Order: sequence, then C-alpha cells, then structure tokens
Amino acid sequence: MVVIKSDGTQTSPMRQPQAQSYLENVLNEAGMGNRLANLKQSLNQAFDGQGKPTGSHKFNNQPVLHASSGNGQQSVTLFFYADGSKLMLFAMGEHVSSTQYRISIYGQQGTDFAKGKVISV
Repeated sequence: MVVIKSDGTQTSPMRQPQAQSYLENVLNEAGMGNRLANLKQSLNQAFDGQGKPTGSHKFNNQPVLHASSGNGQQSVTLFFYADGSKLMLFAMGEHVSSTQYRISIYGQQGTDFAKGKVISV
C-alpha cells in the first residue's frame, strides 16, 4: 500500500503491518485512537481484495474502492484504488449512514475526497 498524503506526496510502498502502524499514527494525531481495531479490519479487507466499489467516483482517473469497519460512532473507512498490484490509499473517513461516508480523518483538497466532504455510494 502507498499512502497519498493530503499534501500530495506519497509514502514508499508498505506491507500491511507497516501500513497499519503508519495509519495508527494518523488516527492518533486526529484524536481517533479509539478506532484502531476498526482500522485493522478495514486494512484486512483492502489487502484481501475485498474493497467495494464507491459508486461512479474516480480519483486519478481510477475507479475508487472503499473498505470500512465499525458503526457510525467509531468507524474507519479507507478510500483507495488499485495501481497494478499496489493499493493507493488517498483518503480516510467514517460512516454517516449505510450509503454515505464523511472524509473526516484526511483527504485530498480540491477533490470530492477533501476533508469534510460526504461521499454517497
């Protein structure tokens, strides 16, 4: 997994344990350290190829997938796309409803996946 940071820079490719550690730090910095189990489950889904289509949304001209775990109070949703064998993670958020997600943890300015935006699937 490669994380596209909110400033547009990217991490080096990471295996799941390294991606989990990196994203745990992102959650802790956002004051959401109570969601680490949901992060782990979302990462399991993403790395196991269980990402779900995110409507007609695209990012970098690629169809967007999402993996989510938890209820509306403590959920974690990962937004990513596949670039060959690499997962490119570019936003994180949480459930608003069963078909809507808020980009609340980090996102990409000037896109549908900017922090604070709501995505409907």
